[in-house]
Amino acid sequence: MSAPLSFDDLRYMLAVAETGTTLAASKRLQVSQSTVSRRIAALEAALHIELFDKRRTGYVLTEAGRLLLEPAEAVRQAVDAFSMAVDSLSREISGIVRFTTNEVLGTFVLPRLICRLKQRYPGVRLEVDTSNVLRDLAGGEADVALRAAPAPTQAGLVGVRLVEDYWSLYCSRAYSAVHGVPHSVAELAGHAMIGIDTHVRARPIFGWATENFPTKDVLLRHNSVPGVFTSVRNGLGIGFYSEFIASTDPELVLCFRPPVPPAAEIWLVTHERLRHLPRIRAVMDVIKELVKEIQDGRSAAQILPA
Repeated sequence: MSAPLSFDDLRYMLAVAETGTTLAASKRLQVSQSTVSRRIAALEAALHIELFDKRRTGYVLTEAGRLLLEPAEAVRQAVDAFSMAVDSLSREISGIVRFTTNEVLGTFVLPRLICRLKQRYPGVRLEVDTSNVLRDLAGGEADVALRAAPAPTQAGLVGVRLVEDYWSLYCSRAYSAVHGVPHSVAELAGHAMIGIDTHVRARPIFGWATENFPTKDVLLRHNSVPGVFTSVRNGLGIGFYSEFIASTDPELVLCFRPPVPPAAEIWLVTHERLRHLPRIRAVMDVIKELVKEIQDGRSAAQILPA
């Protein structure tokens, strides 16, 4: 063999063997007919064995193919048994997980998290604390935290950085339809700007806003990040929005990204004594999976510099 064999390769072989044609196999596997033909050709090349006699009426197993059919079916049965065992273990994972995050991340992540946990780990229950205060995981105030904060430094905490979150200037689709979309600092003049009190967060992004938002065009200033996000999404003007969150919202339109470092790092954190508990691992694995899906599905729109 020229490359490692995977069960996915055998799925194509079995489907063609059982249906007799690449067209019927493609319908069973829900892929294109050309994909099936290509995968069979690749498998034969990797094995250096001709598995099928390709006739105009369909694909017929060769003698070598017939000899390999029973072992391939045994692999399928083993994979099915493994999947059933995993499902059984998933159903057995249960218990309460105390989860803490801030209001913005909670509003964005929790519906997805709860839905996925209900599907995969129906025995796991969340107790949720949405607060901008970093709860003391070492002291037992929570089990798992999703934080927009620097790396954890407290003894005993373990975590993974999920996102470097840039905050860019956005407006709503409704606002852009009426007022257009600025793509640079020079084009901000005349647009309604949504500001935030600089004492709320000491971050470079807010310093940039102080220097570059036209003072006369600042429509209002909020004392909270959720307030800014709400005003922007409701079409009141242009303001900062998390790219991580905005990327999934079709009602938001990207203007441009200011030339400053990421506004936040998003960390998933727990305590060393909890990290190997099945219910804790289940919640953390689902969160990591959801964040990866969000990042992989982000808009391909170019992030324009100021």
